Amino acid sequence: MFEIFNNYLFIGAHPDDIEIWAGGFVLRILRENKGAKVHCVVLTDGSAGYGTVEERKQESLNAAEMLGVETYERLGLKDGSLCMYQDLPKIIANLIRKYKPDMLVTHPRTDRHPDHSTIGETVEKSLFMAMTSPEFLEYEPHVCKNVLFFVSDPFQMPSRRLYIDISEVFEEKYKIIQRFKTQVDVLLPYIELNKFYGRQSGLLAVEIFEPVSIVI
Repeated sequence: MFEIFNNYLFIGAHPDDIEIWAGGFVLRILRENKGAKVHCVVLTDGSAGYGTVEERKQESLNAAEMLGVETYERLGLKDGSLCMYQDLPKIIANLIRKYKPDMLVTHPRTDRHPDHSTIGETVEKSLFMAMTSPEFLEYEPHVCKNVLFFVSDPFQMPSRRLYIDISEVFEEKYKIIQRFKTQVDVLLPYIELNKFYGRQSGLLAVEIFEPVSIVI
């Protein structure tokens, strides 16, 4: 997979979402496919979490530098209120058209956090809008056929699962997560989940994703 796709778009609701659920995946992409471009977009300002908006912004910028991604964009929408944005399908469709990913990775519709589930529920509409030509969208149409969802809840495992071995980049991911000082107590249990999933597979650490659509 790392050599097949060259352009990735990761969309997270909050600062740290991409890093905690897919940081190892991002690191492996950039390590194993030197020509790959990874674009990360954080939709909200993080104001409903611990710490100030400015603190969370700086934490995410520090983490982005360590990840080494091509783009790290923050839209600054109000944290906890994504379901109130009627134009969210348009916003995400424009992101797809702007970055033209071969693969989109984001939150599942089944996530318990309302911001996360709103993104998952919206993505299908946005993918369709992105490949059409309505006048209210920017950029050229783009078709993205490959979609993965984060698996963020061990008690809501999807029936189809993609396991990504992050053993070789686990320590690097751990250091990145430690950059989120205001959220670290919340995030560390998810790091333990990486190790738990790994032990089940005889590995050091694993991230799990739901393959919504994979076309190779």
